[in-house]
Amino acid sequence: MLGSFFGGVNPATHKENTRRKPLASLDLQPEQVVIPLMMSAVGSSQPMVRPGAQVAVGQPIAQGGGGYVHASVSGKVTAVEEWPHPWGNTGLSIVIRNDGQDTPWSDGPDPLKPDQITLEVLVDRVKRAGIVGMGGGAYPTDEKLRQAAGKVDTLIVNAAECEPYVTADHRLLLERSDRILRGAQLLARCVGAQRAVIVTEGDKLNAVEAVERRLRKRSGKVALRTVRTRYPLGAEKQIVQTVTGREVPPGGAPLDVKCLVLNVATVFAIQAALFQGEALTHRAVTVTGGAVARPRNLWVPIGTPLRCLLESAGGLREKPQLVLTGGPMMGTPLFDLDAPVVKNTNALICLAGYERRQEQPESVCIRCGKCVAACPMHLTPTFIARAVRQGDGRRLSKFHPQDCMECGCCSYICPARIPLLELVRQARTLLEEGGMEP
Repeated sequence: MLGSFFGGVNPATHKENTRRKPLASLDLQPEQVVIPLMMSAVGSSQPMVRPGAQVAVGQPIAQGGGGYVHASVSGKVTAVEEWPHPWGNTGLSIVIRNDGQDTPWSDGPDPLKPDQITLEVLVDRVKRAGIVGMGGGAYPTDEKLRQAAGKVDTLIVNAAECEPYVTADHRLLLERSDRILRGAQLLARCVGAQRAVIVTEGDKLNAVEAVERRLRKRSGKVALRTVRTRYPLGAEKQIVQTVTGREVPPGGAPLDVKCLVLNVATVFAIQAALFQGEALTHRAVTVTGGAVARPRNLWVPIGTPLRCLLESAGGLREKPQLVLTGGPMMGTPLFDLDAPVVKNTNALICLAGYERRQEQPESVCIRCGKCVAACPMHLTPTFIARAVRQGDGRRLSKFHPQDCMECGCCSYICPARIPLLELVRQARTLLEEGGMEP
């Protein structure tokens, strides 16, 4: 149905502490930044510099399977070593001692004018700028653009930001909407889309007004669409269905229904690469949660240790019960604050005890059907969970657990506190590995 999608839940937004906080620079520049070589969903890059090398802001320091990686500060490379990674475990990283000068790379690309930009120029510039999906997926954007060229009729700029607590995209859209509109209009032209739609939730009234003011001053294919707040609206398949009424098939992608979805931060990075000649070196991050003394939205160099972000937010007022990168529904638990900001890090959330859902013992499924009604992928989580626990591989394969998007709606809504998401993950793993025979 146009304007809606199946399933979803309505958790408390908890955005009031940061929605009015403008993007701000760090109070103190980090003494060093740690640039992981793994910042892309398709693999890791290889270092181009060695310890002792001097680097400048925007200078490529790694390339390869994971795409280009750039220095976000100027200074001296002190090490190429294993370092805690916000995605979990550790990863090989380039450590740069910050000289505080922010010297730009002298051999950087020149800014372009709109009439100079073709699809080939766009794809090449985006690739060399190291831009990946900044809403969470981290898939190389140049590949996404190349695949979509000539095959889509709708470009969707995703500014929905449906995860609780997170407001980084909200502030980016509010404060830099003119540049985002310019980027969206150019992207639509280059990939051959008939229209571009910026999608945001209706509770972001100041951002909506800012975009509407600028839309009245410019002509073009870009439109604004406000939708009702509901999680997981920000997921690609759900936002496509909401905007166009088209349903992405199981195992498919928005391209299958002639849509291209890009996060608003990704669009901002693309226009910066085109019109300012800038590589992806900085991004917006929300630092919030009940344990944070002064929640804020920050504009930070990629590679900044998350500990520095917390210090710029006044530190902790109490010991957090849970620390996450990303939102509380799909975020990753963080166990080391020395891990750095990477390209898809949009939030650092430190939850106090009163914000966490109280642990309660699991009880018997009462067959209320709430998990089925909440699942945006039309799955039956309770049946999948029962098949896993009974070891019934024949039934399990009929429930298609591989289509799960891990949004967590089922576990969130379950009154019996059954760990449905974990069981669905287990089911998918068992089927993929062939560990459960019929």
